[in-house]
Amino acid sequence: MIHRGNWLAVNRYLKYRSEVDRVSNSTIRLEKTWLRHLILWAGDIAFFKAPKIRPTFPQYIISARLDGTGEEFSQIYLDKVISTSKRFFKWLSRNQSGFSFKRSNYLDTLRAPKIDPKPHDHEAVSINEILEIANAPTITLSEERIQAAAVLWFLSGIRIGAFVTLPIKAVEIENRSIMLWPSLGVKTKFNKHSTVFLFEIPELLEVVTAWDIKVNQSLNPDDLWFAPFTPGTRKFVSGNNDIGSYRSDGARKDLKVWLKKVNLQYHSPHKFRHGHAVYGLKRAEDFSDYKAVSQNLGHASITTTDQIYSILPDNDVKNRISGFGNSRTAIHQKEEDEKIKKIREILNE
Repeated sequence: MIHRGNWLAVNRYLKYRSEVDRVSNSTIRLEKTWLRHLILWAGDIAFFKAPKIRPTFPQYIISARLDGTGEEFSQIYLDKVISTSKRFFKWLSRNQSGFSFKRSNYLDTLRAPKIDPKPHDHEAVSINEILEIANAPTITLSEERIQAAAVLWFLSGIRIGAFVTLPIKAVEIENRSIMLWPSLGVKTKFNKHSTVFLFEIPELLEVVTAWDIKVNQSLNPDDLWFAPFTPGTRKFVSGNNDIGSYRSDGARKDLKVWLKKVNLQYHSPHKFRHGHAVYGLKRAEDFSDYKAVSQNLGHASITTTDQIYSILPDNDVKNRISGFGNSRTAIHQKEEDEKIKKIREILNE
């Protein structure tokens, strides 16, 4: 049983976040999911009684997965849920009478529980897997489109949200670059302006080049690179650039259906981004290469890297990223692992 007043309060808060704080729609969707945990935890008890609810919210959230598996959340996810809930309660205490938690110091008790990190393998698309995807047969226009999309994800490390909003004019395959510019309509994380560069891998570049030529011949520069089309006529639809909230979900669905058809393992779009990072890091010969991969991924949170090395100019990043596909001195796997280990030790310092 859900307390209606709690549900209404959360909706008012999300409306405030959208209209006053002006956060993105994607942030609103995330916060709605995180605050759903809070609603389910309180049940039919009003939020103003939150200090008396047992188990406490930090205790409850440890294993309160919405998918019913009962598995623990990651530490990062717990931090986001707790911080969002704390921000919501602060807003509630300022904007609705009867919700002041200052006297009980309740908000000070809202701290994310610390969980023991469990070792696990980070899923990433390998170079062999992406080559299989690039060589897999396509019959329909939808299959051709999602194949080119997957290959571009790996080559560039682009996030799915930015990818589905890319206009054709933002993609320059010949220059091995993609302009992730909000001024061009690209929806980037934190509205960040950047240019990313593609690995120089001929077999993969052939796939994205073929698709790039096709959309450039049929559509306008302002139309989407992940172009919509009519299923019946197999003709592109020009001018239909209204990006719906679930366009990225459509790309995931297309990928899953096609990979199953060609008997290849499904990976989410973000795993292609992981694959980009792993491929680049394993071929990094010095710390400048490592920095180029980091910057190409837009990892501004790697503060240690920025403290030690200055940001590389775009041309330097492009030259290094493009050079990873060329033949270099053969390095044994053990030597590669040791090299990456040393780089990570420097970062940890």
